Amino acid sequence: MTPSNLKVTTRMVVASFVAGAGAMVLVGLVAPVTVQGGLSVRDAFASEMQQTRPVIEPLDVAAIEARLANADRTIDAMRAQTDDDIARLRRLTPRR
Repeated sequence: MTPSNLKVTTRMVVASFVAGAGAMVLVGLVAPVTVQGGLSVRDAFASEMQQTRPVIEPLDVAAIEARLANADRTIDAMRAQTDDDIARLRRLTPRR
């Protein structure tokens, strides 16, 4: 066999194997679902849903502003603790 014939034969055997494996997957997985009616459209009826509360909850603006103010205070406190360290690092860092 020439190298080109060997390559063609190898490709044909691999393609045949892949096609067979695909067919087995199709028969083994998809066919039972279809036979049992899992993909049946006739059973897919729409039903009404009653909303008892709003879909989007109203925002508590005061609570959000309080959390933001608390975060600002925390950031300011952390910044005050590290200001002298940052200033020292700036003094020690060579400028280009």
